Amino acid sequence: MCGITGAVPGIEREVLRRMTARLAHRGPDGEGYLCAPEVSLGHRRLAIIDVPGGAQPMTTADGRFTIVFNGEIYNFRALRRELEGEGKVFRTRSDTEVLLAALERWGRGALDRLRGMFAFALWDAQRRTLLLVRDRLGVKPLYYCIVGGQLLFASEIKALLAQADVPRRLNAAAVDDYLTYLYVPAPQTIFENIFELPPAHWLEWKDGRATLQRYWDALPQPAEAPAGQCAEELCAELDQAVRLRLESDVPLGAFLSGGIDSSSIVALMARAGDAPVRSFSLGFGAGAEHYTELEYARIVSARYATEHRELEIEPNSAELLPRMVAHFDEPFGNPTALLIYQLARLTRRHVTVALAGDAGDEVFLGYPRYRGVRLRRWVDWLPRAARQAIGALAESMAENPNGFHARRRVREFLTTAGKPWQRAYASWVSYFTPEMRRELYTEEFRQTVGGYDSAHVLDSCFARVKHCAPLDQVSYVDLHTFLPFNLLEYSDRMSMAHALEVRLPFTDHKIIEFAMRMPAEMKLRGRRTKFLLREAVRPLLPPEILARPKLGLNPPMGMWLRRELMPLMERYLSAETVRRRGWFRAESVQRLVEQFRSGKWDYSMHMWSLLVLEEWARQYV
Repeated sequence: MCGITGAVPGIEREVLRRMTARLAHRGPDGEGYLCAPEVSLGHRRLAIIDVPGGAQPMTTADGRFTIVFNGEIYNFRALRRELEGEGKVFRTRSDTEVLLAALERWGRGALDRLRGMFAFALWDAQRRTLLLVRDRLGVKPLYYCIVGGQLLFASEIKALLAQADVPRRLNAAAVDDYLTYLYVPAPQTIFENIFELPPAHWLEWKDGRATLQRYWDALPQPAEAPAGQCAEELCAELDQAVRLRLESDVPLGAFLSGGIDSSSIVALMARAGDAPVRSFSLGFGAGAEHYTELEYARIVSARYATEHRELEIEPNSAELLPRMVAHFDEPFGNPTALLIYQLARLTRRHVTVALAGDAGDEVFLGYPRYRGVRLRRWVDWLPRAARQAIGALAESMAENPNGFHARRRVREFLTTAGKPWQRAYASWVSYFTPEMRRELYTEEFRQTVGGYDSAHVLDSCFARVKHCAPLDQVSYVDLHTFLPFNLLEYSDRMSMAHALEVRLPFTDHKIIEFAMRMPAEMKLRGRRTKFLLREAVRPLLPPEILARPKLGLNPPMGMWLRRELMPLMERYLSAETVRRRGWFRAESVQRLVEQFRSGKWDYSMHMWSLLVLEEWARQYV
């Protein structure tokens, strides 16, 4: 795992070094540079495979192609054998050299053969072109900007900002997206002139012009098949995905929450190796017991005799807010990032690589909201007037004041009864509504946002699968929004803050494609979420794990905001602070704060997102 930077045409060596140094946390084991008038490439290395021989930038023997690469190619051994069969001679044992050779041999066609997580830049000295590529799901990040006819790229925005010519203009539309979803979806970023390369895309820069193209997608194509056979096939696919991710020359472990996804991975890791799996879990102390999953993690740990370590999260975790914001470079409002930051810090003391269960819910329909999509069929049979009456009645329904979200979800389901189901789903995954945002913005900021509508983020995804069944549609939408720009974003930033490489078997594109061929009824059966996955791993897991409901990794943010974080909220959201910032109306913010304090409304995520935005502004504006 690494950090990459560069520019076309080239930049001064000192500027390249300054950009690359901003990524030292991603790669503490080494650095490398290529500086030429045509191109500059920088690399920070976290050595995982072929520790002595995988230095970058790496150039082909004839000098034509040079690569800087962040990630892992899990099937590099199979690709190496294929290339050696054609006469290729390798100088190292690294997957970087295999990737370089594959691109040399097959060009962009090599992307179809790769199984891994990656973001890389390939310079072709003969054609004088730079190719930027990001993996299918967006596990690894890549950003770029164009300034004065020059393309600059980097693994994180902070490296681009190290180049003095890159302006820091606020993207008001991105603020609108952030308040809606708690993240900024690609290709936008919080900076007007900086862009994120979307997952499954490549960008080619030639003669001062950029060409952007998608190279992979996973459209739902459900086909009937026997459930038992599908479960066996899925278990085999998952087993292979886990085994591929055990390739490492450094110590390796796993995050273990006690849920189906992480427990399955730990079980398959134990089955694949001889040494005990090193597992890591977190929980909460007194007053937040219903957020803790340690009991279930211990059951799995005992079943497989893992070397288990636990971390108890304290309310003062939010003191990490400035550090968290500094690693994201833009506002990111999901407070789970605080937990992963601390879990990664604990884990890195013992291992360099950790496997985790992210993406299982999106792929196999694990979230409660998927049950809501199915329930909508019954609601839609009611007369329109009845649905509107239900929604109006639910508006007055109180929510849990401490941020335990079950009651809020019920209220959201009922209040959206009068909306079309796709618009209702958008409401379930949103926070500040359009009405709340209009009320929040100052007149000047509202004019800057203009006619922008954050609904397009989901609408564009829904449009690509509009002929599919509703559950297939929302799975596709989450795979292309919530997963890459929320879960995978904090997984990468918070782990790489500690130079910990996190590998995610459920993001393997073979598993994604397999799941997209399965009918939704096989993934969500009655009230049972992830039915197919449960059947696939039934022989591996204790009954308590298979039968338990989903909890999710969330901090007790409502409780913290009412107690330990109240002084921070009063300081960051004071009328004076809000007016000085100039984006929001002070009276609107104060009204939200009072509604939150009243205990009726679960505005914990709204409050936290505003705190994050203010902290980001203090660091970057």
